[in-house]
Amino acid sequence: MSNTCMFCGKPYHVERNEVAGRIMTLSVPSCDCEEREEAKLRQAEEKAVKMRRVEALRLPAIFSPYWLKNLQCEHAADAQIYVEGFRPHKSKGLFLWGPNGNGKSTLAAVICKELAWRGYRARFTTMTETLDRMEQGAGFNRAQQAQRTLKELLAYDFIVFDDYGRENYTPVRLQNVFQIVDKLYTHQTPFCMTANPECIKRIADIPELEAIQDRMGQVLTSWEFTRASFRREV
Repeated sequence: MSNTCMFCGKPYHVERNEVAGRIMTLSVPSCDCEEREEAKLRQAEEKAVKMRRVEALRLPAIFSPYWLKNLQCEHAADAQIYVEGFRPHKSKGLFLWGPNGNGKSTLAAVICKELAWRGYRARFTTMTETLDRMEQGAGFNRAQQAQRTLKELLAYDFIVFDDYGRENYTPVRLQNVFQIVDKLYTHQTPFCMTANPECIKRIADIPELEAIQDRMGQVLTSWEFTRASFRREV
């Protein structure tokens, strides 16, 4: 074993201690290089674990560059407060609404990333995707699939349903939408909806969704986005 630090070259010093009547000698580093390197390795391992949780979200590639520290859109500061104070089954959910292209979906995706980084189970999806999953199969198998999908949703700490209101509704889908919102509502699972004004108007014209809107109003904090579309900027 070398008697000098492999990082800075400083010599070790010898410590003598009496153990059970015998003098024991031990070479001890004169610097903290090894401790600092071990700390760097631990930090790197912790970062890798956090990044794997973020990658497991499988977010669309368009959201990859963004985190709260570099995202410039309305309510980014509110999102930072929300993430830092997030508590599963205690925090309220979010309703992000406003015209197309002003950052609603990106902010919702970034909130998912930030929560996953902190160790929470998050999911980014659409209501259409969730309904499609519930409706796989036929007959009894479809009913079982619907219940499995609902159970899977309850395993998450935070769920985003992007572009709510764009779904093509049938009586079965209206029932399933109610089941989704009702399950999350009764189990106090925080969730987030993003929607455009035209989708909100469309939903308002469907009487069967009135009970859903009532539940959402109780558990979701509304953030309105008012600025012009980023996509139209030159």
